[in-house]
Amino acid sequence: MQRQWMKDLRERSPRVHCITNYVTAGDVANLVLAAGGSPIMAQGLHEVEDVTAICSSLVLNLGTLDEKTIPAMAAAGRKAAAMGHPIILDPVGVTASRFRRQAAIDIIRQAPPSVIRGNEAEIRALNLELSGHEAGNTCGVDSENQGTVRSRMEIACSLRDLTGAIVVMTGKEDVAAGTEKEYIVRNGHPWMTRITGSGCMLDGLVGAFCGLHGEQGQAGLLEESVVMALCAHGLCGELAAGETMEQGGGTGMFRMHLMDKMSLLDDETLERGKKIEIR
Repeated sequence: MQRQWMKDLRERSPRVHCITNYVTAGDVANLVLAAGGSPIMAQGLHEVEDVTAICSSLVLNLGTLDEKTIPAMAAAGRKAAAMGHPIILDPVGVTASRFRRQAAIDIIRQAPPSVIRGNEAEIRALNLELSGHEAGNTCGVDSENQGTVRSRMEIACSLRDLTGAIVVMTGKEDVAAGTEKEYIVRNGHPWMTRITGSGCMLDGLVGAFCGLHGEQGQAGLLEESVVMALCAHGLCGELAAGETMEQGGGTGMFRMHLMDKMSLLDDETLERGKKIEIR
């Protein structure tokens, strides 16, 4: 995996259509920009298909879901699927309500995603529902206690087999069940869980990487794009935490440094700092 990811992102600036939540939309847009991508945050039903058509990838984040958002996401998803654009789905909070779980399932069935990214609780819940079991309401957007890497990978692989998507379960270690290989990414820092929007920012970054190199039909290239986005995001978290602690700062300073580190990340640093185990 020695492509010039960051160089290509900044030279080609892939457009990423993000239908995300209003709590973190600004952070998502800024991180995509910092990486070199070009975010578009349109979510009106009457324009999402046109916007999707001029973008390279689509991100669907259920963070602040409402009845108006679902038809827009479905329309954008159908358009992206018809054009062969990668679709990244983040089933935020599907553990919190039947409404959210059903919305995620409907989107998966109408516009099968290329990538599903969530925490352990969210991936477990979707896996149960699509296997014909009721997940129930267990928690909000936070993850439950994590299982072993092996057990988490088994759940991710099960959801992959049910949906055909690359499934990413983020946590202390990120596990990714690709269509060709399985990956464990050990980049990251605990402070990334202490700021709002870190996962949403990752969604946008995955969209940028996939939009650059991950057209549907190129399974190996798509999962490589996903894994390198995970590494870049986690590595910037590590670098940001180190600088923040050196300066005696807290989570507010950490958020600032996270954005800075992404804007300065180069391919040499990414290649040197990535922590990937491939199975």
